[in-house]
Amino acid sequence: MPKLLSYLSLYGAHGLKVFSFIILIPHFTSIFPKSVWGQILTVQALALWFQIIIEYGFNLSATRSISRVKADELAISSLVAGVMGAKIILSLIVIALSILSVLFLDSISGLGHLVFCATVFAIAQGFNPIWYFLARGKFTAYASIDFINRFLYLVACFFLIKHENQGQMIFIYGSLTALFANMYGYFVMNKQIGLKLPDLYSSLRALREGAGLFAFVGITSVYTTLNVVILGFSQSSSLVALYGTADRVVRAIGGVFEPLNRIAYANLSYLYHVDRQKAMILLRKSSLTLALFGLAVFIFGETFASALIKLFLPNYLEATVYVKILLFFIPVLILNNIYGLYIMLPNKMDRQFNVSFIVASILSFIAMVWLIPRYGATALAWITVATEGLACVFMVIQVSASGILTEKEV
Repeated sequence: MPKLLSYLSLYGAHGLKVFSFIILIPHFTSIFPKSVWGQILTVQALALWFQIIIEYGFNLSATRSISRVKADELAISSLVAGVMGAKIILSLIVIALSILSVLFLDSISGLGHLVFCATVFAIAQGFNPIWYFLARGKFTAYASIDFINRFLYLVACFFLIKHENQGQMIFIYGSLTALFANMYGYFVMNKQIGLKLPDLYSSLRALREGAGLFAFVGITSVYTTLNVVILGFSQSSSLVALYGTADRVVRAIGGVFEPLNRIAYANLSYLYHVDRQKAMILLRKSSLTLALFGLAVFIFGETFASALIKLFLPNYLEATVYVKILLFFIPVLILNNIYGLYIMLPNKMDRQFNVSFIVASILSFIAMVWLIPRYGATALAWITVATEGLACVFMVIQVSASGILTEKEV
């Protein structure tokens, strides 16, 4: 029962995280004109990309490292210090990138104040220590605090954002609530393991050890996050608003699987190396649970998307076609999670995993540059689905060739 409550608290916090923006979309779209909403979504996509840079794949690499030294608090403290130092370095890089973006990207020129607030938001979100608590299996209290903070964010946005010139408050409120949750998280971490001040050596080591997985998240972010920014290069802000809204809705739906993925990933990273039989049992159970969950979400979305958009977003009916296309992303994402997070990465098949997504992402970028100016957002929607599908094919081939599922020892 305590473990069940832990998982429920985690899912509650994460569910509010991914769905808070969906809950707020009807409110925001009633306040902001499409042109303004399109600008906000473009800057938000940039902020999410900045957040990915700061997270640097540590949600995967650091979780795996800590999972393998669960009982050694001194080793964990050193790992955490390295990750924190690395995040400080990455934050400085993000600040530089935000300045360059304002100076050289036409789609956000004149939006310096919005980009500044979004950058602060990205840094605050990027320092979220949930990876530590998941790796150690001690996430109940932190997830509860995280839930409260995200609820406060929801309330603040709904009741305090009333005018179209308040777009920056979306990021300011997100930064403040994230800061409070982070402070609590690091306070608890300090009590558990005694936090160390990061030094340059441990920070660079963390960057080096996480580089492989960052290659994955960095490259894939081109079609998962920066796609909205790329769309804005050749299309109007109003079209960006339509597609960006659809994209955010489907991405949020895809995000509901993340807690299950993180829990399974942390446990499998440990079990594959100490008890292969238990690892295979967990792999089958987790894969079946994820597949059934994903199939239910996909069927529900395709069945009720039109009615829900008509009910909650009457001014965005044109977004329905994009939502219906992007929903095909969900079942392919499920397969990729199983092959990537449940099989390849726990077994240190980082290189093969990265190659699969890097090749697919490069082809995706070429397709976006070539097709979006000609066919607009519809092309982008199909490119997004096709990219995930291509990566899936590559991973199936890699896993089959490795024989990892038939080996007795890993």
